[in-house]
Amino acid sequence: MDKTVQVRDLVIGEGRPKICIPVMGSTTETLKEAVGHAMKKHPDLIEWRADYFADIENEEVRRQAFDELREILGEVPLLFTIRTRREGGEADLSADQYLKVVSDAIRDEKADLVDVEISHGDDIAFMLISLAHEFGIKTIASSHDFSQTPKKEQIIMTLCKMQELEADIPKMAVMPQRERDVLVLLDATLSMKELHAQTPVITMAMGRNGVVSRLSGEVFGSAVTFGTAGAQSAPGQIDAEELRKILELLAVV
Repeated sequence: MDKTVQVRDLVIGEGRPKICIPVMGSTTETLKEAVGHAMKKHPDLIEWRADYFADIENEEVRRQAFDELREILGEVPLLFTIRTRREGGEADLSADQYLKVVSDAIRDEKADLVDVEISHGDDIAFMLISLAHEFGIKTIASSHDFSQTPKKEQIIMTLCKMQELEADIPKMAVMPQRERDVLVLLDATLSMKELHAQTPVITMAMGRNGVVSRLSGEVFGSAVTFGTAGAQSAPGQIDAEELRKILELLAVV
């Protein structure tokens, strides 16, 4: 079974973890500035954290921002993400509001991938994943736990559930409270890779203790890692240039 996902010329799920740089901006101009800075670090893909964008529900402004981003990015894939507060983001949206905003962004047909939070319920997650697929857009189903690291079995169960919802790439981020929690996350990721994965998988342990999880994806099975080009979008992210150097060094060893 082919466990890779191709987005433009990028193949996710083979070789070293692909480096994604999240970009934030409240206006089109500040967003363009952030993307221009990120592109200097040669990312494999860019994540637009649109929960920081002031006019994301304004159709005309949103489309203009998409157009500007697409022009700067060229063939670099674009991941569209609305991160709600329940998942550690800035968007204070109800489930219905989240469904509408993400659905509208999918219909704009500018993103290559879209992030779908499963915390809004299976029905909404499946509707968004199905809609994205109708428009030829890949999906990353996501879950973030900023308070703890669930047990290994729960992590695997959540990732498998995302596969059942037909997400192209399941993603789970957890917060370790002690060093051993990182081992739990890595063990769950490796078990997923060896026994359950039908797709690429993304996992990470956040914070200082979890940095190793952002570097070891090629060994344990996480297909994408997130680096910075300025402000962090989650605790524990590393500068993208330094991240690439480390990943390339590890690939040689």
